[in-house]
Amino acid sequence: MKKFIIATILICFATTAAAFDMESVQIHGFLSQGYLKSDNNDALFAKTSSSGTFEFNEFGLNIASQVNDNLRVGMQLLSRDMGDIGNNEVEIDWAYGDYNYRNWLGLRAGKMKTPYGLYNQSRDIDAARTCILLPSSVYSEGFRESVSTTIGIGVYGELPGDIGYQLAYGTTQLKNDGGVAKLLTGLMGIPEFTGSSVDWAYAGDLKWSTPIEGLTLGTSTLGYKAILSSNTPMPLDLEFEAESYIGSVEFIYGDLTLASEYQLLTLDYSISAFNINDEQEIEGYYFLASYRINDWFEVGTYYNVQYLDKDDKDGDRYKKVGQPAAKAWKKDLALTTRFDVNDNMVLKLEGHLMDGLATVEYDAADPDDTWYMLAAKVTFSF
Repeated sequence: MKKFIIATILICFATTAAAFDMESVQIHGFLSQGYLKSDNNDALFAKTSSSGTFEFNEFGLNIASQVNDNLRVGMQLLSRDMGDIGNNEVEIDWAYGDYNYRNWLGLRAGKMKTPYGLYNQSRDIDAARTCILLPSSVYSEGFRESVSTTIGIGVYGELPGDIGYQLAYGTTQLKNDGGVAKLLTGLMGIPEFTGSSVDWAYAGDLKWSTPIEGLTLGTSTLGYKAILSSNTPMPLDLEFEAESYIGSVEFIYGDLTLASEYQLLTLDYSISAFNINDEQEIEGYYFLASYRINDWFEVGTYYNVQYLDKDDKDGDRYKKVGQPAAKAWKKDLALTTRFDVNDNMVLKLEGHLMDGLATVEYDAADPDDTWYMLAAKVTFSF
């Protein structure tokens, strides 16, 4: 049924687009296949240890039309697989109309890319960045479903002083078998969730292009209120509010890019069946650098740090219950090489030196909190 609905939407969109000047219609797409291998532990909700995994891919097709000088419409279909998440289910990634009334005011409505941080709105475009995996302290692949898009309305524009703003309000996606649910399953000890719903979601972003050429400063926030339901071991609802704040800085000088972001994510949750009310603050930051050496070769690196509880960075809470203290953090030093084979093909190789077990599956009998991971990816786009 879902495939029929998606096909119908595409046909209707194509029929509508045909009413305009076809030169204004743009169709683009991409497909990427990756490989992940770790020497120990399983990361990113995938079986990356032992023989590695090819359950790491994305396929996208988008169509957009500039209807007139002010109005633009478009949509993208996306299929994604990241271990236990996505499983190549085709869905509408984004679909919205964009009316630009003035330079200082534009309106969007539909399923929009959420304005958040430096790279959230462009994270589908592998060719737009050096690294394979964005720093997980801010751009977790596991939590991508809940921060990728906002379904509702949004406004944006440019204000005096080279300040750009974006605001969005509505709802967002949250799957009972997605990354957020899997994180809360681990934190709360609930075997699985069987249902999910989101009451509301919001996002806001400010970017200042400073008088220093190439230097951008930014701040972002997003939040949503949701319910995850479970029938095991008894019927219960986990109600929670997530609020996140990001500070961003990016400096581009010729072929050199430097960036850093800090995020504080607050989870305020309750389970009435167990009379549980608690709050947890997840803290993370990264430092990134990349340099394009020539037309076909680029290198990059970043250092990424995340703590599941900013008030327990040493993991004392886990040690008290006989678990490894390293479950409290994950630190990641990454090195990437990027090869632009031609205008439509990009090949990347990436190595990660990991410290910590946060959001990682490990051998409980012999935990190893220092480990390595290799990532490889090829992307074709048109």
